[in-house]
Amino acid sequence: MVKLVLISAVGIAVCVLLIKLMADWGERYFTRTLHSTLSDTEHIINEGKLPEAWMQPFRERIEAIRRKGGSESKIERVSQKARQRFLRNLDDMIKFFQERNVTDGEETRQLLLASLKEQRDRVAAAAWQDLLEPEASTQDTTETPPQD
Repeated sequence: MVKLVLISAVGIAVCVLLIKLMADWGERYFTRTLHSTLSDTEHIINEGKLPEAWMQPFRERIEAIRRKGGSESKIERVSQKARQRFLRNLDDMIKFFQERNVTDGEETRQLLLASLKEQRDRVAAAAWQDLLEPEASTQDTTETPPQD
């Protein structure tokens, strides 16, 4: 009888521990996802361009294809996957802000949604080079032009 009670107590303790671990993991996942969504949205609104974290993996793939002497069709396939991913991310953000009231007011929410939709339209219409090629302004321009 004592053995049965002890085994039951250990079983209950293990179940409680597993529930606690799952709840902690879920809270961390939710917090990380929410923070990422909000910071990506802030970047899109303030900078007017997609977050670097979205573009970098595709830029690395394209660079690897170029290093290996890959064809333009392979680069085009990667760029189309990038566009699809960017559009899906933007659609998810738009849906997130349409379904949840996480802004300080309706006017702010509408402004945010309009900016996200504008960025989505820009991504849908842009050439892949405009989306994935690093901007000239971010390159090192240490040379000064000659003056007359």
